[in-house]
Amino acid sequence: MRRRLSTLTIIAAGFSLAATATTTAKTKEKKESKEDPVARGRYLVSFGGCNDCHTPWVFNKELGMPVPDHARFLSGHPVGAPEPTAKLDPKTDLGVIGATFTAFKLPFGTVYAPNLTPDQETGIGNWSEQMFLDVFHKGTHLGADGRPVLPPMPWQEIRNMTDDDLKAVFAFLKTIPAVHNPVADPKVPKPVLDGMLKVLPTELAMLDAMKAGKPLPASAAAPPAPASAAPAAPAKK
Repeated sequence: MRRRLSTLTIIAAGFSLAATATTTAKTKEKKESKEDPVARGRYLVSFGGCNDCHTPWVFNKELGMPVPDHARFLSGHPVGAPEPTAKLDPKTDLGVIGATFTAFKLPFGTVYAPNLTPDQETGIGNWSEQMFLDVFHKGTHLGADGRPVLPPMPWQEIRNMTDDDLKAVFAFLKTIPAVHNPVADPKVPKPVLDGMLKVLPTELAMLDAMKAGKPLPASAAAPPAPASAAPAAPAKK
């Protein structure tokens, strides 16, 4: 009986050691992933939709469908690529997308996906980490006082990421192959850009309130309902 109990004890101890080793390995793997910003950034970019607009798409004959061209990974709208030329009806269309999925004809103008590779001249090679953070903190191009970040870039959602995660994305982008590809400036009239800048402080206040779970600022709340019409004068007797 004692011999049987000893055997069971040894087996149980073996299972316990194996479970501990597995848990330790998983904890170590998690810790290493957390401590490696490049790995974290790669993970975030892999599902964040960055490829959808910043990597040119090409038609794959074998698949019979367009796919991202990873030889130009995150390099933005290619020089000489066709632009969307279809006539846009603001009443029925939100936008028209070009053949490479990097140019967007919108009701207010045409916008091109920028080059996110670390190319020194045409990408983010000369950007600082703070510039990258300020793009999302401020909602402005290059994170500076200039034009706003334009649709369809979902900077409002990306802004909800932690600074550590944004820094990780930037760290990863600095490691991808640099592609020399000068992207054209957006074709958006200055009055439109000025109008966007005018409402940007209100938008930022609204986004901050939503992130913190607080009531929306009064300036961002829905406009009051129109006053009811004055009562009709009583009919003359």
